[in-house]
Amino acid sequence: MNTFAQITFEPGYIIDNSGKKINCLIKNNGWKNNPTTFEFKKDLNAEIQEGSIYNIAEFSIENGKKFTRKKVEIDRSKNILKRLSKIKEAEFKSETLFLEQLTEGDANLYYYEDSNLIRFFYNLHSNTTKQLVYKKYLNENNRIGENTEYKKQLWDNLKCENISLDKVKATDYKKTELLSFFTSYNQCKDPNYVDSRISNNKKRDALNVGIRAGLNSASMDFNSPQPSTNFELENNSSVRFGVEIEAILPFNKNKWSLFIQPMYQSFEGEKQLEFQKVSVDYKSIETSIGLRHYFFLNSDSRIFINSAFQIDTALDSKIDFESSSDFDIEPRTSFNFGLGFAHKNASIKLNYNPRRELLSNYAAISSSYKVISVVLGYNFL
Repeated sequence: MNTFAQITFEPGYIIDNSGKKINCLIKNNGWKNNPTTFEFKKDLNAEIQEGSIYNIAEFSIENGKKFTRKKVEIDRSKNILKRLSKIKEAEFKSETLFLEQLTEGDANLYYYEDSNLIRFFYNLHSNTTKQLVYKKYLNENNRIGENTEYKKQLWDNLKCENISLDKVKATDYKKTELLSFFTSYNQCKDPNYVDSRISNNKKRDALNVGIRAGLNSASMDFNSPQPSTNFELENNSSVRFGVEIEAILPFNKNKWSLFIQPMYQSFEGEKQLEFQKVSVDYKSIETSIGLRHYFFLNSDSRIFINSAFQIDTALDSKIDFESSSDFDIEPRTSFNFGLGFAHKNASIKLNYNPRRELLSNYAAISSSYKVISVVLGYNFL
């Protein structure tokens, strides 16, 4: 339980409505969307309390995100084509929100996300916080127009000798580009400027590339209208090997990822039937495209589960009957499921493919393939 608490609640601070700063432990949920509430406790053994926009002015996790309460005018116009506004101007409503602070300096940049709504805010010298306005709308010709007022706001309010009009025009309404712009402005105002928010929030690599190798334990059956040709092959062992590319998703504290894993695998076997012998030679490239979720045990170790859509490309594979027709193996797509453990760059995984149809080109005949795999992995990038 202590280990669980240390992983879930991380050192940070809160500032209450009186302006008092309190060091505490904050539950780090990753927060893809800006929170309205969060959980914290004064120390490891204290009771869990709830912080919200009503009782907390600011909170931050050490070397993590910082959220500041701001009363702002926000435009919540939809970006979905069917729900675009016919009004070009921003339609503001007053709200109190936790904004994520992206930069700290002469000019401060803030970020707000709520589902598919993304807005940026800014202030100078910690004065009134205003939204940088960008809006899609339907014009009088029922075509999509863009209100890019945020570029005028940048040009009018963040003037500095190293910022040209062309630079402002080339700045898109995206986190990376606005971060770069505000950093350039703050560095122009102060050559010794170092953005503490950026330096404190360096994330681990978002892309993992590694090799994979393992052992299959597989079985297959063959079913046709002729009972004398039906058979089963069980507990066939073979090796598999390949590579994996994994992209860590930038939310929920790096607990989710997408991966693609092409691997070579094979299955061979033969059986004596009543009137003839049959042999199977099945080789393929399995390409798994899936979603993975991590459960962190500590900074180096984690358990993970994954599920993947699998495309199987057979390589000159067939079911060969000694004295009757042969069948070319053309697998259908299938799904697999995995459970594993990773420590630093090494991993071990148990993978299960419950059913794969091997004879997709034949209507009255089927062949089912099942496989359990133990896969070892090592990421070198």
